[in-house]
Amino acid sequence: MTISVYPAATQPTLARLLLLHGAGASVQSAFFQQLIPLLTAAGIEVHAANFAYMAKTMAGQRQVAPKAEKLLPELATMIEALNQTENGAALAAGQVPLWLAGKSLGGRVISLYLAGSEVAPQVAGGLVFGYPLCPPAKTKDPVKAAQVTLLRSSFLQQLQRPLLICQGSRDAFGSAADLQKAGVGQAAADSSLDFVPATVLELALADHDFALPKSRAGQTATAPDAAFVQAATAAAAFIRSQQAV
Repeated sequence: MTISVYPAATQPTLARLLLLHGAGASVQSAFFQQLIPLLTAAGIEVHAANFAYMAKTMAGQRQVAPKAEKLLPELATMIEALNQTENGAALAAGQVPLWLAGKSLGGRVISLYLAGSEVAPQVAGGLVFGYPLCPPAKTKDPVKAAQVTLLRSSFLQQLQRPLLICQGSRDAFGSAADLQKAGVGQAAADSSLDFVPATVLELALADHDFALPKSRAGQTATAPDAAFVQAATAAAAFIRSQQAV
């Protein structure tokens, strides 16, 4: 397993964050090079991790991404390894919370983990940067699209920890509005939880990679990293809000 550590730029450290990638690009990709500095600037210590299949791909042995469920044991190992490191132990002793985060596939993995029955006690919650509600190729068939959407959304009402999903309004894998239509962000009527399991934040005009449309003549240009800034700011605020509970 490959984990890169990016120290918090401010003190005290707000949280430790185990950050996972999507299916096709590592935590060294351009997406994370934009996101990580914004998270560390907010006081978050980032531990960016590549799954084993991605490490092999980067080494020249191209691998197909496993199903999200197959990556759960590897995530559990990462959490254990993180808490055994010298820095991790020091932060844990200081009661700095551990959060899980992921983009796309990584977001599904951490969401499945947080909905399980064996969530590590030191894990405070999760962040998702672009949830893959339904792959674009499957949206052409309404029946398949409905099945995939139900499969990937229903369990989000059984989360054992709070989860923030930062979702673009133009995300081809499902917009923020699509998530809300699927019931994400609403507590189930029979839920025993004392919090809303998932919170959806819409990133206006952003796509699955948080890219914004190019400005047209006569329109005011939007900063190209605006969605990243909004997501990182919201992530830090969400972590703080949960600490205050």
